[in-house]
Amino acid sequence: MNLPAPARLPLSILVLSCIYFALCQLVLVLMPPVRLDLTEKRLFTLSEGSIHILRDIRSPVTLTLYYSEKEARPYPQFRQYAARVVEKVEEYAAQSDGKITFRMLDPEPYSVMEDAAIADGISAIPLEDGSGPLYFGLTALADGRKNTIGFVKPEAEEHLEYELSKLIRSVQRIEKPKVALVTELPVTGNANPAFGPVTPAWVAFRQLSERYDLITLSPRALKIPEDVDVLWVMHPRGWPADSYMQIQDFINAGRHAVILLDPNAESVPVFGNTGELSLGSDASALFQPWGIAFDPGQVVLDSKYAWLMQLNENQFPKRNPGLISLPGAAMNQSDVVTTDLDRIVLSSTGALTLRDNSILQIEPLLQSSDASRLLDAVAYRSAADDPEKLLNKFVSSQEPFVLAARFTDRAAEEKAGGGRINFIVISDTDFLSDRLWVLESNLFGEPVYSAQASNGDFFFNVIDQLSGSDDLISIRSRGMVARPFEKVDQLRRTAEQRYRDSQVGLLAELEKVQGDINALQSQDKAGAIVVDPRRAALDAKKIGLRKQLRRIQRELNEDVETLGQRIKLLNIFGLPLILLLIAGIIAVRRRMFKDYARVGGHASA
Repeated sequence: MNLPAPARLPLSILVLSCIYFALCQLVLVLMPPVRLDLTEKRLFTLSEGSIHILRDIRSPVTLTLYYSEKEARPYPQFRQYAARVVEKVEEYAAQSDGKITFRMLDPEPYSVMEDAAIADGISAIPLEDGSGPLYFGLTALADGRKNTIGFVKPEAEEHLEYELSKLIRSVQRIEKPKVALVTELPVTGNANPAFGPVTPAWVAFRQLSERYDLITLSPRALKIPEDVDVLWVMHPRGWPADSYMQIQDFINAGRHAVILLDPNAESVPVFGNTGELSLGSDASALFQPWGIAFDPGQVVLDSKYAWLMQLNENQFPKRNPGLISLPGAAMNQSDVVTTDLDRIVLSSTGALTLRDNSILQIEPLLQSSDASRLLDAVAYRSAADDPEKLLNKFVSSQEPFVLAARFTDRAAEEKAGGGRINFIVISDTDFLSDRLWVLESNLFGEPVYSAQASNGDFFFNVIDQLSGSDDLISIRSRGMVARPFEKVDQLRRTAEQRYRDSQVGLLAELEKVQGDINALQSQDKAGAIVVDPRRAALDAKKIGLRKQLRRIQRELNEDVETLGQRIKLLNIFGLPLILLLIAGIIAVRRRMFKDYARVGGHASA
């Protein structure tokens, strides 16, 4: 039967579509299931460490994801992230050989599911539009043991696999990991007035005591129990040789430890003037077999990361290069213990290096900037009254110093009789003291802690990671799916630098005005009320300078936001518009050539 030409095209499309769908069904039925991860950093492929943890599951695990799908609809970026989390958890379930059961629940407001989410410790996140709350948390349950991630944070996507593996492993053991603290510093507090002021235990110690089975050991008669998971060594100084040997044997056996050193331990109980007294850790006896170098008499100064501090309320804030405030750029972003931390503050820290003959390899976790130098610890203490003097004639070494690092075997294989060496060294003890990172207050008789820096998070991450298995420790960040606008960030930094130059000039002028005001105050007689026109003029100038500083900050924020929006719009719509323009030019040119050919053909005819 001959069909007319207009009917052939629709029929051909219909027949080809039927053949295509039939072939697809045939492939799905006959071919074995195969998954291929073509992402740049293999984001959807589980690491070997995670696979080993899945193989070691003894009790079946139920993973429950509470996800408020309706509340998340107005936020497309969050919905995309939620989809990636679901895919990741499903990958765990698929590779667990039936040991993991995954279910997803939607805790709608005032429902039984919402009550279950709250009972499981899932965080209720309020939304900007007043709706919600939004729930997006995960629980793991195995043999009555339950653990929870209250909110699966999008900003922590880089360590999603680590958190999931850690969650699964946490419900496989009944007892808390045991951490042993070896130190003579007053970390546990001081209740005896004969040994200095009566002080409570450090907040870091109290919080770790809630998470772990934390015990304290005396370095003078050290006996490390066999069931210790992590050894926490703090400021070894004049300890017996047998104590150092026990610590070395513990680490050489493949067991995990974190060692805190310090060239100028400010929390050492000292009566009177320290003078020429050495407050540095005695690390040579401990590190000599491993080839780790640490000078107990040298303090790292950093002019770039120097913390702005105010010694007196009547003085302008000054920078202390020995009090280092490390931003995220100074942290190892590929190690889970330091990624995504905001700021870590160190005080009179030291430097770590490896000798050429060392049997270990070093992986820096924290580093100073390249605007750093070393200074004798005694000279540093002598400048405590005016630390800004340390910046005078500051000569940088033009290279960063390693302030904290992970040390492991150079050999990839395990040694006979023990596992791989894996321990962390931090060249500061004061960073855990309360004054550098946390404020404690009281609410209804309960202590409330307000973290001012990420010091606590950093140390808790170290303990959390070392207390896990080697499989958990080996899991590294897998890369972010979201790609930042790098050009926007670069232009933003340029704008900030332009405004910062003006800001520095105004701050210097403001400091000068404040100095003149202080000078006038010292000249006034005590108790006399004098109306000085010079003081009124200086106060007016001070107010004007502060207004200019606020205006500069406001203009900076506005310019940065405007710049970012313009660049993003250009990235999103610029390329499609260019492609449309090119396509339009090509279409016009083709039509012109056709018209020219048609006219030429008629002319020849």
